[in-house]
Amino acid sequence: MSDRTGSPPHRKLALATPQVSIILNYEKMLAQAKDFAVTSSGIQLSAGEARAALCNSGIYPVVLNGKSLPLDLGRTQRLYSKAQRRAIRAAYRGCSYPGCSMPAERCEIDHLDAWEKGGRTDIKSAGLSCLIHHTGRHCGLFHAVKIPGSRPMVLLSPELDPEQKLRINTYFMTPAEALEAQALADETTAKWRAGQLEVEIVDP
Repeated sequence: MSDRTGSPPHRKLALATPQVSIILNYEKMLAQAKDFAVTSSGIQLSAGEARAALCNSGIYPVVLNGKSLPLDLGRTQRLYSKAQRRAIRAAYRGCSYPGCSMPAERCEIDHLDAWEKGGRTDIKSAGLSCLIHHTGRHCGLFHAVKIPGSRPMVLLSPELDPEQKLRINTYFMTPAEALEAQALADETTAKWRAGQLEVEIVDP
């Protein structure tokens, strides 16, 4: 049976439950820093806002390191797993190209070590790019640079950046995070030029 609207009787409507992506910095939280909680788009949240956002939302643990999730798959499969994609998007928050405003949810995960050349499906070999900059990298318009112990950085063409500095997209970062990232990029550039750090400029 159905009512005049064609819907079965006693049908209960289900409310959509949001999935919130909030990055919490444990050390900053203990130190009661103001920017210990930020959204995946870099918006700073107060402690009260973070608690309110999590009340009715699906909460997923994001493991960026450790043994809780199998984040490295080597050559066992070509595509990144759901756990890997969640970790990469939480860590990078958006497209890696400096100044790009495309959020992580609308970006593609890129094998920096080409799969067809023996590359591995590992976190350290992953980049995050919007469709335009993903295509641009493969066309050789700029290079991803793998840094030991750090997130990948970007090296623009000499025409766009005569100084040839390694760069990080700070669009989705809080002001404090952006300053730290810029300092890291400057320090890494200086060590690379001085021959004190071996980096890998990724082929298109």
